[in-house]
Amino acid sequence: MLQEQGCRVFSFSRGQNGVDVGIREQVAQSIASVYAECGKIDYVINTAGLLNREPLATMDYQTILQAVQTNYMGTVNVALEAYQPLKESKGMLIFFTSSSYTRGRAFYSIYSSTKAAIVNFVQAVAQEWEGDGIAVNCINPERTATPMRTRNFGIEPPETLLTAKEVAQATLRTLCSSATGQVIDVKR
Repeated sequence: MLQEQGCRVFSFSRGQNGVDVGIREQVAQSIASVYAECGKIDYVINTAGLLNREPLATMDYQTILQAVQTNYMGTVNVALEAYQPLKESKGMLIFFTSSSYTRGRAFYSIYSSTKAAIVNFVQAVAQEWEGDGIAVNCINPERTATPMRTRNFGIEPPETLLTAKEVAQATLRTLCSSATGQVIDVKR
């Protein structure tokens, strides 16, 4: 959608080009490469997240570490590396939480707790960076039709889920706003 509006868009992920937000050096290299090519960065959007729906007591410890590294430390890494270019451009940083952040859910305690941490992180960093002209917000979509959701919950009636397009549209509206420190709820 941003490309349709004439924006230059760069995408990074483990599956697409081997970039893991949980590894700060990879985030740094990615942001530096975009900055080197464009000379500035106006927006950074981090949608990375892992959900492993299983009881905590039987979850493999490496699975726990990877989820925390991606969901929470990935958020911290992206913020740290995006700070300088967004300070220069007076840009915006957007992260994603989940509707499960408001109440821990059985069988996805790590996911719910990391998503709650993201909300608090966004609110705190938005206050810290407001004087630098950086807006920091958090998109909070209800249940959304994504491959991750299907892997964890199976096939659900489409009319009960948000579409990725609806969430993307809400994200674009946020980019065009002056909001900072906000949790933007996206509902059907």
